Amino acid sequence: MVKLMVVENIIEGAKKVLNLTKESLKNVENKEVGYKGTNYNLPLIYGLLGKKVKDINELRELINSLEIKEEKTLENALDAGVVTLICAEALEALKYATEEQPYKEPYVGFIPDETLRSLGVPLVEGKIPAILVVIGKVGDKEKLKKLINDIRKRNILTLFVGEIIKEMDEAGIEYGFDKLLIPLGETITSAAHAANLAIRAPLIFGGIEPGKTEEIIDYIKNRVPAVVIALGDIDDITLSAGAGCIKAGIPVITNNPVPTIEGALESSDIENIVENALKMKGIEVKVTEFDIPVSVGPMNEGERVRGPDMYVELAGPKSYGCEVVLVKDNVEDGVEIIGKDLDEMEEKGRYPFAIIVEVSGEKLEKDLEGVLERRVHEFLNYIEGVMHLNQRDQIWIRINKNSFNKGLRLKHIGYVIQKLFKEHFPIIEKCKVTIVTDENKVKEILEEARKIYAERDAKARKLRDEDVDVFYGCVMCQSFAPTHVCIITPDRPSLCGSISYLDARAAAKIDPNGPIFEVPKGELIDEKLGIYSGVNDVVKEKSQGAIEEVSLHSALVNPCTSCGCFEAIVFYIPEVDGFGVVHRNFRGETPYGLPFSSLAGQCSGGKQVPGFVGIAIEYMRSPKFLQGDGGWERIVWLPKELKERVKDAIPKDLYDKIATEEDVSNTDELINFLKKKGHPVMKKEETEEIEKTKEEIEKVKKVKEEKEGIDIGEAILDIAKERGIQIIMKNVKIIINLNVKKP
Repeated sequence: MVKLMVVENIIEGAKKVLNLTKESLKNVENKEVGYKGTNYNLPLIYGLLGKKVKDINELRELINSLEIKEEKTLENALDAGVVTLICAEALEALKYATEEQPYKEPYVGFIPDETLRSLGVPLVEGKIPAILVVIGKVGDKEKLKKLINDIRKRNILTLFVGEIIKEMDEAGIEYGFDKLLIPLGETITSAAHAANLAIRAPLIFGGIEPGKTEEIIDYIKNRVPAVVIALGDIDDITLSAGAGCIKAGIPVITNNPVPTIEGALESSDIENIVENALKMKGIEVKVTEFDIPVSVGPMNEGERVRGPDMYVELAGPKSYGCEVVLVKDNVEDGVEIIGKDLDEMEEKGRYPFAIIVEVSGEKLEKDLEGVLERRVHEFLNYIEGVMHLNQRDQIWIRINKNSFNKGLRLKHIGYVIQKLFKEHFPIIEKCKVTIVTDENKVKEILEEARKIYAERDAKARKLRDEDVDVFYGCVMCQSFAPTHVCIITPDRPSLCGSISYLDARAAAKIDPNGPIFEVPKGELIDEKLGIYSGVNDVVKEKSQGAIEEVSLHSALVNPCTSCGCFEAIVFYIPEVDGFGVVHRNFRGETPYGLPFSSLAGQCSGGKQVPGFVGIAIEYMRSPKFLQGDGGWERIVWLPKELKERVKDAIPKDLYDKIATEEDVSNTDELINFLKKKGHPVMKKEETEEIEKTKEEIEKVKKVKEEKEGIDIGEAILDIAKERGIQIIMKNVKIIINLNVKKP
């Protein structure tokens, strides 16, 4: 009986929304529709239906074609729910088309592709374990605080819709992208922006074509860790939207009594609703407790300490300091403070600062020091009220007043660093953290640290692909891109830019059964392209046979697969026989007339697409950068920002010959620019033209010599068939005689 009532309510809710949407679209002046910041127009409609709706007239036609089946079955109710989501997208599209500012602060509305792509790495790494969509109202301040705390300490990305956002304001709870707590909007139609975020995941990361509905739903169900939490009184429209989410592969949990559909629709008391929501997707999040006065965890990353909120500043541009990790024998656990602690410092003061982390363990090696050292930045930013910027001898730390007033001291910071190192790296058996604020001692440590940095850098710079016996593979992104296998070498870091060869080596040692593993090089098949038999064997196995061969250093010949988390894309420009490279943060268009997001769609999802390949920006500094295709001499276009960023890697004689968005806006302009600058691809083209023309002239001469009186047209026809021909006539008179008979 309850189940039947719910089905009836879902269908009634869908009818209301459909009628409202039809009425809203009546007599509206025709305008273009589509969200800015996406390559997928209206993603929910485009993804599920495969229809790229261009304007309000087309949107009206689509909505008028929708029907809701009256028979009260669960399947019809779920289909009606999808109609509700489509209508919600249509109403939001209308809002964006007709209103100058469809969303005002604090609401954000549509979330661009760029933001979704930026979430790819933390999602596949598990740093963000899940996505929650919280709709409705809690109705109790203390329960609300517990709910948000349960979400934050697990570092869950959460999208809020409805009255709960105002409740958070009233309770003094801070939210925003930096806290992974995102207020979409106050009306239920705003939920469309949560749904279209989920729909874009298979399009962006899975490489699934829009309109392949079943594949998209299956991907969301099995690979997108999203759950809807519906709180408080639920009306028919909200219920119907929830049904649409279930149909699209996103389960729903509520604190209302509902008929249970295991794994799709469940109830829970609000005190345990976050944990039970995660269980619906089989997600388990380990929450580590720290005995210090402030919170610790990834949820505090991104926190900024501004001048007015600062208690003290440690190291930084107006002082000095460093951080260093040392692998040693016979280290004893402990935390030591040399110099003043925070409560002995003057408010707003600036002090020198050094942190030395000494670690020991049977499986630890000196080569891992740099890898471990980079984690100091991450771990310090886990601490509430601590802002850590930069690395090595460029560190800059601020402590905010609130955390100091809660009792945070340097000993607590040392304790957190020690505990996190041992927790994240089981091969670390002992760990001692020494924090130094004594001016003279910091100077001594800084001098020694710089020698250590120089030695490490010299060794890392010399390491090349040919110097090692094994490469490393990473399949972390297979949770989103099932056939993607990232191959990491000394000359080629991971596409996301976050894993170097030494990082991968450390990860494989720490967790031999994890997603990063050794790849035997095997036989070198092609040195220039970077083809190895061992790499091919592993890629074939890990891609389930989808990919049989990869070239590590080519974008044209069997390039490596691309996931969706890549920092930049290399793309072939046939008009000039060269390449462009565009990075994720570039908001303009390439000479193709396409933005990053459009090009990314060509090769993401674990596909191998000759002419397109995702890369890390650091790879552009490698001496083997696209060596199989000619390297830097084939690069013809870069965004200005990226060009400046890798300036040190670009050969000096080429720098001014590579165009940017400020020089050209299309391929015709690019051709003219390259000719004017004398770019190598143009010289190459001219040389090839001259050589081919010489060959063709000789061919014609030879034919004339061999067969006197031959119709030269035959020879020309042969040439034309082979490569085309251009005939230029100057000062000619053409006479057509129609009376001549063929002999």
